[in-house]
Amino acid sequence: MTQDERRDILAAQSRHIDIGLRYLPAIARKLHHCRDLAMAQPFDFLTWFEFAPENAPAFCELLEQLRATAEWQFVEREVEIHLEAVAG
Repeated sequence: MTQDERRDILAAQSRHIDIGLRYLPAIARKLHHCRDLAMAQPFDFLTWFEFAPENAPAFCELLEQLRATAEWQFVEREVEIHLEAVAG
């Protein structure tokens, strides 16, 4: 797919940035291009979310909305890893 075609799906059709903005500041999201992180395949992107435990329901809602976008039809594999901060 050309860069313009990808941009159209990500920005114009899916509007994933707009979806993420609705959840700020409760849920912070950072998207990394794996090539910028010097990571080998199998991922093109790595998305990092941060939120307090009380915002977990909103996080699930955010994921549901993102997974319903046009771009999600191109997701071949998704891995969720949940980390919890330990007070100390």
